[in-house]
Amino acid sequence: MTEDQVLNTLKEVLERDFKVPPAKISRDATFRGTLGLDSLDAVDLVYLLCKSFKLKANLHDWRELHTVDKVVQHLVKATQGP
Repeated sequence: MTEDQVLNTLKEVLERDFKVPPAKISRDATFRGTLGLDSLDAVDLVYLLCKSFKLKANLHDWRELHTVDKVVQHLVKATQGP
C-alpha cells in the first residue's frame, strides 16, 4: 500500500471510531497530545488498524509510534511483507 492509502485509512478510523475532527489529523499530530487519545484508545486503535490491514497485533511494535507519520510508515512497511 502507498503512504496516501494508509493515511486515508488511518484518518477514517480516527474520525469514525474516535470522533477526531479531520482538521486535527496531520502527519505530525501526536495521538495523546494533538488528537486527545488515552492509553486505552491507543490499544483500540492498534486493534482496529491491525484488523483493517489484516495484520497480527503486537503491541510491542507500536510502543514508540507516537505520531500519525510514524504509524503510517510502520503500516506501509508491515503491509509490504518481508
